[in-house]
Amino acid sequence: MRISAINNSNPKQTNNKNNEQTSFKGGVDALINFWQFVDNGGRALQFTVEDMFGTNFPRTYKGAMAGYSYTHKINFAAVRQEGIREFLTGPTMCIAPIAILALAKKAGKTVDTHTENIFNLSYLMQQAASNKNSINENDFYATVLRDLITKTSGKEAIDSDVTDLLKAFKNYKDKADILNNKELLKATGKKEAKKTVAEAFSNLQDVFESIIKRNKDSYQSTDFTMAKYSINNAGKEGATKFKNYVEYITAYAQDFAKKFSKDGNMLDATKENINNFKNSFLGKRVITFISMFAITGVLMSFIPKIYTWASGGVNPNASAIYDEAGKNKKEKEVK
Repeated sequence: MRISAINNSNPKQTNNKNNEQTSFKGGVDALINFWQFVDNGGRALQFTVEDMFGTNFPRTYKGAMAGYSYTHKINFAAVRQEGIREFLTGPTMCIAPIAILALAKKAGKTVDTHTENIFNLSYLMQQAASNKNSINENDFYATVLRDLITKTSGKEAIDSDVTDLLKAFKNYKDKADILNNKELLKATGKKEAKKTVAEAFSNLQDVFESIIKRNKDSYQSTDFTMAKYSINNAGKEGATKFKNYVEYITAYAQDFAKKFSKDGNMLDATKENINNFKNSFLGKRVITFISMFAITGVLMSFIPKIYTWASGGVNPNASAIYDEAGKNKKEKEVK
């Protein structure tokens, strides 16, 4: 007697399984997209989401339930206290420093450049000027990029590599400048402009990577998203993210040109001007960060006053328990 396999499959059941899988996959995709959006939003958005789900919502809920086992009522006074405290504290800690930095950058984007890179780029500006007092921006960019290739690869940069990287760098810079030009941005469209800038940076990153690969003897463990550079003439070197370094370079050159330029084309790169520029932005950076701490601290000092006023000047988390305890005590005394 031959035993045949029984085909249990039912088209209806198969469709149901497929639907369940599709639904499940859609949920996973939505979750991935959400967290990708959070990651793309930078540290500010990441902190906000972590703060909301880690403290704000849970603590507000705990406030609502404070004393519920005794009173069987939602503790709205505690909801107000916990909600105001949690939903004001996180955003204030996050938004206030960002707002202060954005305001400080009105005086020049170099204020957001790391201190080490202000020294590093000032040193390379002096190298670009050498014995000359006037140079154009391309002289500065070429000097910085030559140093970047040399320090990152460990070999002296050749002219053709510097030319290739400079071309890709200028293409990215020109595209990025559109984001700061209201008329061009309006004509291009913000979404399209950002896409173009992203593509230009991707190309710049690729050119940088290919140059390092050509020059390094072994690049197996090399992180191509990192940039190395000279800090001073004593041979001190530093490193930072390639993307950050590109932004620092453009910010430094543009801010220097605003303050020390001749005829809008040449940079008046005397040693005195370079040192004045360096000291000016080091000072602005110190003032900016002191302001961040001081102003944020002052703003946060008002939060306890606000939630104390909103909750009637009492601790609503404990008041329900105290009230119930007092009520039970009176009942016992009557008995």
